[in-house]
Amino acid sequence: MIKLLRIDQRLVHGQVATYWVRSTEADTMVVINDKAATDSMTKMSLKLGKPAGVRFEILTLKDGIDYINSPSNKKRKILIIVGNCKDGRKVCENSPEVADVNIGGIHYEEGRVSITNQVFLTQEDLDELDKMEAYGKNVFLQSIPNEQKIYLKEVHEIYNKNK
Repeated sequence: MIKLLRIDQRLVHGQVATYWVRSTEADTMVVINDKAATDSMTKMSLKLGKPAGVRFEILTLKDGIDYINSPSNKKRKILIIVGNCKDGRKVCENSPEVADVNIGGIHYEEGRVSITNQVFLTQEDLDELDKMEAYGKNVFLQSIPNEQKIYLKEVHEIYNKNK
C-alpha cells in the first residue's frame, strides 16, 4: 500500500526520516531518482538517513515504478520520495495506487517563484502538479505533518501573487 508520494529535492533528510515515516507508519521508503540510483556516493549518503527498522530502496524511475506496482509489495506501507515534480508526475501516471502527493521541498533557483520558505516552483512544476491532480491525486504542500496543508488551488494563487 502506498502511503504517500513526497516531492523533495533533498530526498532523504531529518523531516522525511523522522516525521513522515512516523506519520505515514511506513515500513518501506523508496527513493525514486535516476541520479541517486546510479551514483554510489549519493546512494551511500542517502542510506545514512534511513530510519532503523525501515526497509530502504533507492531505484531508478523505471525500476521504482516496477517496485511499487509489484504484487509482492502490496502489503508494505510505502513512502515514496522523488526529487522533482516531473518524476512525481511519471510515478502518478504509472501507479494508480498513489492517492496523496506531498510537495515538501524544492530549492530556490533563478526563475522559480516562492510559495513558502522551502518550496519554489516554476510554471512547468505547476503544470506537472496539475496533471497529478487530473489523475485524481490529492496534491498538497506540507513541510511536516503537523503543519497546515496548502492545497494545489492555493499554491496556484500564491504563485500568481508572487510571480
